[in-house]
Amino acid sequence: MAEDLPESKIVHTDERFKLNVSKDNMQVLLSCQLADISGDGAYEEICKLLKKMGVKKMPEPGVLKRGLDEAVAGGVDIVNLPVAEGQTPVMPTDAKLEWTGDYFTEGYYIDPKTKRIDFRQKISNPAVEKDQLLAIIYKAIPGKNGVDVFGRTITVPRAHDVRLRAGNNVYWSKEDSGYKARVAGRVKLIGVTLDVDEVLYVRNGVGTESGNIKHKGQVIVDGDIESEYKVEATGNIEVKGVIQSDIVSCGGNLVVVEGINENPAKLLNVRGDIISKYILNASIECEGNIVANREIFQSQIKSRGEVTCTEGRVVGGEIMAARGITVGEAGSKGAVKTAFVAGVDYTQLAMLKACNKKIDQLKKVIKKLRPAHRMLSMQMQALTSAQKEGLAEIGSNISEAEENIKELEAEGMRIRKEMISNRSARIIILRMVYPGVVLRVHDSRYTVEHALRGPMMAHLDSATGEIALTSEVDRITS
Repeated sequence: MAEDLPESKIVHTDERFKLNVSKDNMQVLLSCQLADISGDGAYEEICKLLKKMGVKKMPEPGVLKRGLDEAVAGGVDIVNLPVAEGQTPVMPTDAKLEWTGDYFTEGYYIDPKTKRIDFRQKISNPAVEKDQLLAIIYKAIPGKNGVDVFGRTITVPRAHDVRLRAGNNVYWSKEDSGYKARVAGRVKLIGVTLDVDEVLYVRNGVGTESGNIKHKGQVIVDGDIESEYKVEATGNIEVKGVIQSDIVSCGGNLVVVEGINENPAKLLNVRGDIISKYILNASIECEGNIVANREIFQSQIKSRGEVTCTEGRVVGGEIMAARGITVGEAGSKGAVKTAFVAGVDYTQLAMLKACNKKIDQLKKVIKKLRPAHRMLSMQMQALTSAQKEGLAEIGSNISEAEENIKELEAEGMRIRKEMISNRSARIIILRMVYPGVVLRVHDSRYTVEHALRGPMMAHLDSATGEIALTSEVDRITS
């Protein structure tokens, strides 16, 4: 009657009934011939035998009788029918830790197309935002002890808890059942303590060992940033060596103890100020001020503040600074093309160009739609309903484009008015300016044709609107 039951051992047998106990002592199994249970007293006899075996978990009368009656009704002998069962233990569920990101995953990124390993980019991304959920803890569920057929307790082990605790800048969120970051920074796990560092210290520089760096907070690089590696930080970046990186993105101030020697095809973007010993072959966009102590060479630099290189020289490239430029020397004896642009905010310039581009695109749309609108309007009476709907749609598109042009022109006017505020910017050259240097203040331009000794200043003459050169630097700047 019963199949696939646990392996058993014979504990008691007589002329009629054979009782086996499963190896786990959780069941007593009955085997007998049909004729032996056909008469009265089979239930009582089986119970006596169970008691004699020492079974404490006696069968319910109704359950056993039902099983015996079913065997009789089926007309088959009984084989391994459970007549007594213990209480099955419930195993515990250990607590579970689930990380919300790949903070500590080892290895490097593999390009899905080429299958090549990029040793510059690690898989792990430990950078996190303020109040970001870092880890979810699923609580342990305790088990329940069982009892075998002989009344012996089957003890289950204790459920294991997760060993993790909050360290610096990490707190427990009861609502999320997990640990969260108190600040933006970088996740670090030391033993069982979870920390978030606001300041990331990169030992031995940025290169093969560190991989690309992406950090929510401040970064201090104790060494160089090697070429072909990226550094991105929402806070300040301090580099004790040289920047040779492809891409650096800094949400605060950038301080470079040695210098910046970049790939001009890549962009260094800084939201704060830049201080560096020198800048070579770099493309830089900076929302703050830029100070280079010794030299700026063949670089494309855009600043919304001031660019200063008072102790050194600027040779080649273009320096654009909204609030002014001050350098020791400008250009070189070899007449290397060098451009200084003061009084122009590169972000405003970009917005104005984008605005004008959209206006040109809308005018082209209107130019394309108007002939069709004019032709259909002249045939109004002969148009079908569908054609009239098409005519109305064309007219609506023209009107919408004209309205957008008006808004963009107003935006362009607003930007131009803001740009005028930088007309007072100055270009100051303290020692020497060489031929080939182009000086531009706001929208006026002057090309230096002969070497001039400083100190001198280029500023916009309020009367003529042209660039004026003067040696009275102190008087004009005061």
